[in-house]
Amino acid sequence: MDDVLEIIKHFYGKGELLTVEPYGNGHINKTFLVTTTERKYILQKINTNAFKDVDLLMNNIMVATKHLLNKGIFTIKFLLSDNGKYYYFDGQSYYRAYRFIDKTIWHEKISSPTLLKKVAEAFGDLHHNFVDLDGHLLKESIPHFHDTPKRYNDLLLAIKNDSKNRLKDCQKEIKDIQEVQEYFSLITDALAKGEIHLSITHNDPKINNVLFDEESEEVKCVIDLDTIMPGSFLYDFGDALRSLFTGDNEDNIDPTLCRVDLDTYRNYLEGYWSKMKSSLTEKEIELLPYSPLVLSAECGMRFLEDYLKGDVYFHTAYPEHNLIRARTQIHQAHDILRYIDDLKKITKEITKR
Repeated sequence: MDDVLEIIKHFYGKGELLTVEPYGNGHINKTFLVTTTERKYILQKINTNAFKDVDLLMNNIMVATKHLLNKGIFTIKFLLSDNGKYYYFDGQSYYRAYRFIDKTIWHEKISSPTLLKKVAEAFGDLHHNFVDLDGHLLKESIPHFHDTPKRYNDLLLAIKNDSKNRLKDCQKEIKDIQEVQEYFSLITDALAKGEIHLSITHNDPKINNVLFDEESEEVKCVIDLDTIMPGSFLYDFGDALRSLFTGDNEDNIDPTLCRVDLDTYRNYLEGYWSKMKSSLTEKEIELLPYSPLVLSAECGMRFLEDYLKGDVYFHTAYPEHNLIRARTQIHQAHDILRYIDDLKKITKEITKR
C-alpha cells in the first residue's frame, strides 16, 4: 500500500490524503478508492498484460471522453499527472486516476424490463453521441478483438496443431461451429463495403458498466472505457444480447439453459432504438438480429481455441471449463438461428414504427 500512497500524490494537488483502500470487483486492473479532505479519486494500476500500449489506450479514452465532454455529456474525467500525461509510470508500472463519481450505484443483474431498457438506452445514447466522431481517430487497443473471421482462422490453427491432445474431446463442438460459419463475416464484410459505419464502440456492454444516480435511478454515465475503440455498433448490441441470453449459465454443463428470450430482445431493442433510430443505416438495422448470433459464435470459438491450446488466456477452475463455456455459446448461436425469423420480425416491428 505504501507505493500506492506515493503514486496518488502525482495526480492531485489539493487536500490532505486521508485513506487509500481497494475498490470494486474488476478483474483486469487493480483499483483503489482514494479519499482526501477535498474529494475522492479512483486510482488504477493498468494491467499491461491486457493493454500493452498504454499511450494508445489512454489516447483512445481521452479522445472519446473529450468528445463527450465537449457535447456537455457527463462522463469520467481523467486527471493529468505531474508529468503532463494522463498516466504515471513509476519505472515498473503504469497508473491513472480519475475523479470518483459520488452518489451513484450500479447493478449486477437485470431485475426488471424497466432496468433493461435503461441499460440499453445508456449504450444507445453513448453510440448516438459517437456517430459524429471519426472512428479512425482511435486505434484498436486489442487488435482484431471482434474480427470474427480471424477468430475462426485462429481456431482452425489450434485444431490443426492440437498441442494438448484435446481435439478428440471437442469434435461435436467443431462440427457445430462450422455449421454457422456462413454468418461469421456478416459484420466485417459490411464494414469493408461501407454499408455500415466504422464507429466508436465500448466493447464491454455489461450491466454493471452503467452508473445510475442513487436517488433518481436515472442513468448517470457509462464507465469502464478501456476497450473503447473503432468497430461497429453491432458488436456492442450483439454482445449485450449474447450476455443477456447467457445470463448466469455460461459455466453450466447443460448448454440448453442458454437460450433466446424474445422479451429480453424486444425490451433491449426498444431502449436502444429510442436513442439510435436516427443514426443506424438500413444495413445495420438488417443485421441487428444477426449480431448476437455472430458474437455468441465468436465467443464460443475463443473458448474452444483456448481449450485446445491448454487454457492460456481465460482463467479456468477445472480442465474442461473452457470446453463447457464453448459448448454453451455455440449452442446459443444455434438457438439464435432457430429464432432468427422471430428476432427479425420484432426488429422490423420496432424500427418501422
